[in-house]
Amino acid sequence: MPEEATPAHQIVEAEIRAKGPITFARFMEIALYGEHGYYTASVSAGADYATSPQTHPAFGALIAGYLFKAWQALGKPETFDVAELGAGDGGLARDILDAVANGRDRADQIGRFGEALRYHAFDIRPQGDVCSVDEIRRLESLVGCVISNELLDAFPTHMFAIRNGAVWECYVGIDVDGQMSFVEDTVSNEEIEDRVGEYVSVLPEGYRGEVNLEIASWANSVVRLLQSGYVLTIDYGCERDTLYHPARHEGSLRCYRDHVLGQNPFRYVGLQDITAHADFTAVHEALNRVGIESMSELKSQRDFLFDLGIDRYLRRVRKALVSDRYGRHGGDWVHESRALNALVDIRGLGDFRVAQHRYRAPEIDLSELETAPIFPQPALSNRHLRHVPYD
Repeated sequence: MPEEATPAHQIVEAEIRAKGPITFARFMEIALYGEHGYYTASVSAGADYATSPQTHPAFGALIAGYLFKAWQALGKPETFDVAELGAGDGGLARDILDAVANGRDRADQIGRFGEALRYHAFDIRPQGDVCSVDEIRRLESLVGCVISNELLDAFPTHMFAIRNGAVWECYVGIDVDGQMSFVEDTVSNEEIEDRVGEYVSVLPEGYRGEVNLEIASWANSVVRLLQSGYVLTIDYGCERDTLYHPARHEGSLRCYRDHVLGQNPFRYVGLQDITAHADFTAVHEALNRVGIESMSELKSQRDFLFDLGIDRYLRRVRKALVSDRYGRHGGDWVHESRALNALVDIRGLGDFRVAQHRYRAPEIDLSELETAPIFPQPALSNRHLRHVPYD
């Protein structure tokens, strides 16, 4: 079957021929979340790129330390609920729960935290211990934390272009050769112009970018979940003045298939991932509108993980590499080192952004974690070794 004839491609084409050009957000909705969408039907969903939870379980262990501190800040409640939205295959949930389980038998605060923790993982495509997003409504107003890791970048997004100093929306149409292509017309929603308006005067002719209008809906769903607690949002993206910078003239849209980066969303429709940078200014504004306030400046994942104590893990691995350089376990420590460093590599995962917010809750004190992470360093498992970067 040629790439143009994928079932998702056929659905998009049929809708355009029946109704005329559609927004790029509608195209993404079909390509990613429709009946034959990438996240709902593709056998390779989640396998075309490496995420932090896939790279090393230390990511989950450090997040577990963050949750421990959040539990303390809330007064050590008997039940501490964590809701992870967009949990994928449940890798982050497993690593967090594994880290916490190692301390559950302790007769101290760490043991009490393990008894209090209730973890709920949700995704559009449930598998294993990950529940369907339709089951979120069963959760009562919780005391704890809502986590989103690499979720917002996959929301359907509108695309715009700058023409003669004005904002035009890029719709998806069918050209004279029968191929999908962009068609520019007036915006479908005034908020698109509102988001971009103050930057139009500095953006060059032909500039193309994206506007995610789904963030407000996400913020509403988050506040409905929380009675009190925290919102931890990790994604690749930036604040608006960086997102809509003249140098980023082709926008941030990216496609992934078989670990190969592309920029043509009209290929392999339904068989490749499509993402765009999260607008963290919009994230803050949307959460603030529903009463959820910022708890910290926006950080890179690199800085955030160092705040949580990853340097202690890295030091341990470096020491082991030196002492066992020519021993039988030297290769194991090389894998550990590469995977841990990948989490904080500013050229990749380390450049993700981390937003921390609170709702009817005090600040979290992370000051001790940098030198003393709560949970010991976990070792790579076979599940993570598939994603260890190689030179």
